[in-house]
Amino acid sequence: MKKFMIGLLFIILLSTTLSANAETVVLKANSYDKIRDAYFDYHNIHVLSNQEGNFFWWTGTEFIQCSLLDTEFTKSDDLIEWSDIDMSDDVCMKISSQYWANIKHYGDKYIVYDEVYFNPSFIIDKMERIYGPIIKPIYILDENFNLVSEFQLDKPLTDFEYVDGVYYAETQEYTQIGTTDYELKNNTIYYSYDAIDWQIDNERSSMPQSNGRNSLVFQGELTKYINLSNYRFEVKDMFIKKINSDLTKVVQERPITCYYKAKGDIYVEMQSDNSNTFRISRDGVYSVDIAIPEYSGNISGSEYVNSCNLWKDKLVLWTRKRLVEYDMADIEDVLNEKCPSDTPYIEFNGNILGFDVPPVIEDGSTLVPMRFLFEQMGADVEWDSETQTATAMLDNKAVTFSIDNVNARINNKSAKMDVPARLVNGKTMVPLRFLSENMGYDVDWDADSRTAIIKDI
Repeated sequence: MKKFMIGLLFIILLSTTLSANAETVVLKANSYDKIRDAYFDYHNIHVLSNQEGNFFWWTGTEFIQCSLLDTEFTKSDDLIEWSDIDMSDDVCMKISSQYWANIKHYGDKYIVYDEVYFNPSFIIDKMERIYGPIIKPIYILDENFNLVSEFQLDKPLTDFEYVDGVYYAETQEYTQIGTTDYELKNNTIYYSYDAIDWQIDNERSSMPQSNGRNSLVFQGELTKYINLSNYRFEVKDMFIKKINSDLTKVVQERPITCYYKAKGDIYVEMQSDNSNTFRISRDGVYSVDIAIPEYSGNISGSEYVNSCNLWKDKLVLWTRKRLVEYDMADIEDVLNEKCPSDTPYIEFNGNILGFDVPPVIEDGSTLVPMRFLFEQMGADVEWDSETQTATAMLDNKAVTFSIDNVNARINNKSAKMDVPARLVNGKTMVPLRFLSENMGYDVDWDADSRTAIIKDI
């Protein structure tokens, strides 16, 4: 085992030269301000402001809205033409009685469920005193909106997912350990193949999420809970399951903060403590930061995103004062440019490395960000800013190289790289195979998963 250490010189000198954050992309966006405290006016539709769209939903196949007065349900494909839904009074009341209702079209069924997110038990008790029972059943409807069955939970539902033909439901219970800090007491995951018969998954401790290309699993904890709209869920560990593979841990260069959800073909991260940005990813490994447009109204502090949803071909974000809408086509274009689908993965010590700036291929060689790679290897680095030369040292090995120069030195002997190190978005990118092999590692290539695997020799 190679000992992990980062030299002080590396921290001081390289932090400014080699560790610049990935660029923040600005995209065209539409904003919808609050008409009243209770709702936003979205395409002439009243969308409640206290959650992800109670009484207005995108199910995955159509829009559904419900009149607040007479509980009549209508549906539309384009938000322009609406038609009535032939729904029984009983089903109407079950949907309308949900506090934070969601309607999703998964498989051949509509699923109606009521998420309360990461609320501790005392908050649930307080809500129930005001609003009545909060822990609602999961209702299963057929294609014609007839009630098929219902599944009663004994704890708050915090997440519901449909992954690889399997329905998953998660319940959580927290205990208070400080003024604003809470500890997860119980976490239970249920699964069903038909959304009717449910069983407890005793082997799975975290919920899977899928964007249709791969599945992610997150493990974390609730921290700094202030109120219903001010809390933080901090992701501790993330795992990726690519097609025909097992779960593999992802080690991110940048920490994941707060809220991470699969939305259509992408994953979205809400960065509550990173001002005015959110993060998008196609695979959960490589990501792009998107700027939230400046708000001209009266709002103090950072305008962080509370939640998000996918409404057909639009990604919609909730802030404290407005809805912000992006075209998914624009988001896909950004991901295609910044994180191409053929970007290789780098595996080290059995973990996938989530670089701040994704690896690039130049003349058949894979270039990766130097700082994060050397951190994982436990190397010391000396940096000469005048000559833009770096020397990496690990055990009895030393590799010296310069930006835009194929000539290198290994233990003070001349060597030549196939391609030189490059500066990309402020990151020093180094040839993976050359640096790894000369630091005492071997590199294998798995063509099926596009993964370079770094191993001890």
